[in-house]
Amino acid sequence: MENTKKPTKKKKKKRKLKKSFRILRAIYIIVVIVAALVVLGYGATKLFFREPEIPADNSNNSSTEQAVAPGMEDGTHQRKEQTYTFMLAVPDQESGNADSIMVVTYDVPNQKVGMLSIPRDTLVNKKNPKINSSMAAGIDNLESVVSELVGFPIDYYVTLDLNAFIEIVDAVGGVDFDVPVEMYYDDPAQDLHIHYMPGMQHLSGQQAMEVCRFRHNADGTGYPLGDVQRAETAQRMMLTVAKKVMSLDGLVNINEFVNIVERNIETDLKGTGIAWFAAKALGLNLSTGVAAGALPGDGNVSYRGTSYCYELYPEDSLALINSLVNPYVEPLTLSDVVIFQAP
Repeated sequence: MENTKKPTKKKKKKRKLKKSFRILRAIYIIVVIVAALVVLGYGATKLFFREPEIPADNSNNSSTEQAVAPGMEDGTHQRKEQTYTFMLAVPDQESGNADSIMVVTYDVPNQKVGMLSIPRDTLVNKKNPKINSSMAAGIDNLESVVSELVGFPIDYYVTLDLNAFIEIVDAVGGVDFDVPVEMYYDDPAQDLHIHYMPGMQHLSGQQAMEVCRFRHNADGTGYPLGDVQRAETAQRMMLTVAKKVMSLDGLVNINEFVNIVERNIETDLKGTGIAWFAAKALGLNLSTGVAAGALPGDGNVSYRGTSYCYELYPEDSLALINSLVNPYVEPLTLSDVVIFQAP
């Protein structure tokens, strides 16, 4: 393995509060996984109520179980059997950039899903140094940059409008959630008002989104461990929503979920592939089969006149890539990934 000295971790500075709320790093964790589950639900609808499409070379076989599995095999590394990679992105409708980015790997035989969040300000050696701006040139360009960073090809992409999260939570009648800390913040400029006391409570879609957006109170109080606990809150919310969506009560609203998907999601995954993944995902245990993390780094780096770039810690980031989303049999090395460091 190539040895690269991990850069000294700089003391993180506080950003302006308004800037902090714009970044919303926690939101995409929730939004993209719910999007993936709804896509699977959409496929399941097609599977149960209409015979799924079968690839041409299997046209005489009507069994989804025996259909050709989607995916790709290329490069010099050996791919794990039936293990597929996805890029999930939430676009910023005003700027055209990506508001959030996540890589997901689904190991079908072992029923394991790994999710790796890529902070939107992640530093890349491009004309516009923050990775979120790569989407302005098109989803294919963003997919290429993400693939370069993590060291393996992306099989499929899914993009989702942010409003879908609120719609999905409301479609299942809201969720019961244990708010971990007192949340008290007002930002009239964004018409944002977050007022919650700790404890179990029933949240609507808008309220669930607000809880996930919360970083800290106006006086600086909030999560004692900062972003670490905020990410944990987002992941707990994600699983709470996902479990309710996939419950028997949630599936009663499957037609509404399908409508939300059709309005808010774009993907290059074909109908046959969606049905195939839906059939396989019926065996996924959301409590034990899903692992998530975010690439670690320093968010206070300046590069080419751009401030607050998120410079990744190479060795720590590589470890997460390998543990969560590497689709290959062998571990990736620092020579396989492109984790840019400012000179």
